[in-house]
This record gives sequence, C-alpha cells and structure tokens, in this order.
Amino acid sequence: MRAQLLAAGIALAGATTLLPAQTYVIRNATVVPVSGAQITNGSVVIADGMIQSVGASVNAPAGATVIDGTGLFVYPGMIDAGTQLGLTEISSVPGSEDTREIGDFNPANYALTAVNPFSELIPVTRVNGVTTVITSATGGMISGSAALMNLDGWTGEQMGIDNTAGMVMTYPSSGGGGFRRFGGGQSAAERAEAMSRQERELRQYLADARSYAAVKGRLAQNDGGVERVNQAMEAMIPVMRGEEPAIFDVNSADQIRGVLALADSFGIKVVIRGGRDAWRLADTLAARQIPVIVGPLTSAPSDDEPYDMIYANPGVLAKAGVTIAFQTDDAANSRNLPYNAALATAYGLPMDAAIRAVTLDAARIFGVDDRYGSLEAGKVANVIVTTGNPLDVRTTVKHLFIRGQAVDLTDRHTRLYEQFRARPKP
Repeated sequence: MRAQLLAAGIALAGATTLLPAQTYVIRNATVVPVSGAQITNGSVVIADGMIQSVGASVNAPAGATVIDGTGLFVYPGMIDAGTQLGLTEISSVPGSEDTREIGDFNPANYALTAVNPFSELIPVTRVNGVTTVITSATGGMISGSAALMNLDGWTGEQMGIDNTAGMVMTYPSSGGGGFRRFGGGQSAAERAEAMSRQERELRQYLADARSYAAVKGRLAQNDGGVERVNQAMEAMIPVMRGEEPAIFDVNSADQIRGVLALADSFGIKVVIRGGRDAWRLADTLAARQIPVIVGPLTSAPSDDEPYDMIYANPGVLAKAGVTIAFQTDDAANSRNLPYNAALATAYGLPMDAAIRAVTLDAARIFGVDDRYGSLEAGKVANVIVTTGNPLDVRTTVKHLFIRGQAVDLTDRHTRLYEQFRARPKP
C-alpha cells in the first residue's frame, strides 16, 4: 500500500504543470527591445508564453488583457549570471545550505536537482526585475554543472532552461580569490609547490576526461562491447567536446593566464567569472572571444589595488570588445543585480552596454540569445514593465512576466511591510 501511494505521489508530482498562459497586450509604453532602437508609444503582445509582436502599431488579439503602459517602460527580464539562488536560504544555518560537496572534483553535481523552488529569496529577487539566473554549487576545483533557470515554477524541472549551462571550475591561486589560498606559516616555496601540485592534479583530471570521452566516442562508433560507466567522467564529456562551456571562477591575472593555457591544451570553451584582474588582459580576451562575467561590484578594492579597479573593470573590458555579463555571487543579494551594473556605468561602462550585459549579452554567453534577452517576436516572454530604467534604484517594477505568465510581485518584504503597517494603534 505504501509503495502504491508513493508511486501515485511521484506520478502526481510529474504531472504538475504551470497554468495555461494568457494573452496580454502592453500599450502606450516606451519599449526598450535591447536588440534594436527604443520605441516610443509602443506595444508588446504576449501570447502562449511567447512574445507575439513588438512595435509602434500592433494588433491585439481578441480577448487579450490590456495593460496601460502610459508613462511606463518595457524591458526584457534581467539575467544574473552567477548566484546560488535556490541552493541556500540562510547562510548562517547549515541545514539551509546545499552549495558544495566533499572533495575537489564533483562534475556529476547538477545544481538544478537541488534547487528549492519555494525559497523566500526567489520572489525577493523577482520583484526587482530579475527573471532568470545561473545558479551553481561552489567548492573544490570542479564544482559541477550550473543551471540556467527561470524564477518561476513548482519544480526545478519546470524552472530549468538548461541543466548543463556550464561546468563550474576554478584555478589554483596563492591569494586573491582562487580555489585555495596558501598563507599563514608557509614559505613562498611551500606555497608555490602546493599551487603547482594542484595545477598538475587539475590537468591530469582533464586529461583523463579527454581520454574517457575519446573511448566513449569509439565505443559509440563500434556499437558493441561491454561499456563501463564513470558518472563523473560522463559529466565531463560535453565539456571536453566543447558542447558545454567551462565557467572558471578566477580573479587574478595569473589565474586567467592559467585558464587560457588549459583552453589551448584541451580545446575547451571557457567563460571567465569574477575576473577582478581581467582588465589587465582585456585585449587578449577580446581577440580570443572569451566572455567575462564580472562582479560582484559591491565590494571594496584591497589596499594595493587602484581605487576604481573593481568598478572600472566592466567598462575597460567592454571597450576592448569583450562580451560581459554581471553576477551577484550571492543568493540573498541577487535582487541587487541591476545596481551592480549601474555602478559600472559611473566608471565608464555605457548605459546601453550595461543593459545588454544583464539581458541579451548574458543570454548570448550561455547560447540562449535566440530565445531570451530581448523583446522580439518569437522569443520567450520574460518581460518587465517598470517606472523607469531598471538600473536606477528609484525605479519600481509594476508588472513582471515569466514565460508569458503574469507573476505576483508580493514577497516577504512586502508582506512584512503590510503586516506592520496594519498593526493595531495604541
């Protein structure tokens, strides 16, 4: 009986789907497609979860829900390219953390399988116009596959866009934000030896993964023989074949050079994430068409760094021709994604480039720009309606759509505000 109930429960869970998408038309708004020129008094039609049309004069389908956009702006939903949203709730409570595994090599970790769709941090992030995120585990030299997901759905599977958006890795460093930092009582020679050992371990692991992928390829061609499966190496096959990018969480120039050397040795596609020193190699990264996910920018430079290094980094990279996106690297602060981009505009990043970095360019880095990141007919309807530029702290989001669904903008903050606003008066 218990087995039958369990099976029924699993079947019911698997059958859960999102509600049918409605048809909406947003009229008389300033439409910012990102992929093209701004449209004054424009309209956006949303139907069947997709953007049906965008322009100054469009025909609204019969029965569509009309949203008066007079004085408002329409933008594509923003994308946080690095967070642990859904994997952590309260950082000081271990029981609410699911962000790392034991060991240095965990490529078989898939972040989406651990996502809590009912995290209180998700609606808090959504209400500020962030509709999509890259969420991933941390720790070790290979942390596992990051997931690209929308911030709406009953299950991780419903939220997911790409369960293998990138394999999260790092490169050893003696300091400045690498996998392990060596210091304390160790001498310079000891630190150098420890780093060298880790570099050798990482290279050996990638060499083993390349050999495993080659053997699997030959077995597939021969279509025979007993096949032994190594789950960790299975997860590395798309990376070694260039089908899944390796997202390297690195900061120093030496780390970035090490990553470029790995890319040359193993032919893997790489994305630099963090990249505090990426400005030092901007021309090289641009020439090699390697994207950089910058941030978080809401931190202070160290005493031996230029005062504006962190904040000017995105502008220097963009000017050199590097494709950039932004990350918050913190589930609780993912809602502050637009203000990270806004800070960069004060230090040389053009506003239109900042908007692209949190929308279309972020989608392009992960290969989904044909479906996300701009307001164009045929794309998924992740849309926000705002009172102004979403990077402006004074702007509020009035309407938000994810896959064409109108999403409630109530969150823990608004509930507590209303609760205490309505408290009994003495």
